[in-house]
Amino acid sequence: MCAAERPAMRRKDIRNMLRLNRDLVILFRVVASCLTAGLLIFFVSAFAGEDLLRNHSTIKDLDRILEEIATELNDGIDRRTRQLGEVPKKNPYRKFYCSELAKEIHEISYLTEKQKIIFDAYNVRDFEAKSKRLVSYSETADVEGLMNELEIVKRELKNSVNLIDKRKEKLNRQRTAYLLLFFILWIAIYFYYGRGLIRGR
Repeated sequence: MCAAERPAMRRKDIRNMLRLNRDLVILFRVVASCLTAGLLIFFVSAFAGEDLLRNHSTIKDLDRILEEIATELNDGIDRRTRQLGEVPKKNPYRKFYCSELAKEIHEISYLTEKQKIIFDAYNVRDFEAKSKRLVSYSETADVEGLMNELEIVKRELKNSVNLIDKRKEKLNRQRTAYLLLFFILWIAIYFYYGRGLIRGR
C-alpha cells in the first residue's frame, strides 16, 4: 500500500467508527428512553392505585366469562333442560328430575358468582341461601319453584353481561390511555436525552 492511500484508509476507518458510535448512541437513547417511560408509567399507575398487569389479566378473565355466559344464554340452558326430558308426574321420578334440574341451575348460577368474585362483590351468604332454596325445591319436587329460579338465573346472567361490558370498556379505556401516555413520554424522553444528558456527555 502506498503512502498516499494510507491517509484515505485512516479517514475511512474514522468515518466508520464515528458512524458506529452514532448508531450505538441512538440505540442507547431508544432503550434508555423506553425504560424510563416504562418506569414513569409504572409509578403513575401505582400512585393512581391501578395495577396494569392485573387489569390486563382481568380483561382476559372477563372475556372468558362473557363467552361462557353467551354460550349458556344462546343455547346452553335450553340444551340442559332438554336433556332432562319431560317432567315426570309421579315420585320418585319427579323428585329425581327436580334434583337433576337443581344441579343444572346451580352450575349455571355459578357463572354469575364468578363475575361477582372478579368484581369483589361475592357474598357467601347469598350463594348459600340460593343453594338451600334449590335443595328445598328438589326435596319437595317443586318444579315450578325451580323454573322460577331458572328464570331468575337467566336475568342475573343478562345483568352480568351488562356489568362485564361496562367494566371491560373502562379497563380498555385505561389501557389505551396509559399506552398513549407511554408513547408520548417515550418520544419526549428520547429527544430530551438527545438534546440534554447524552449529547452533553
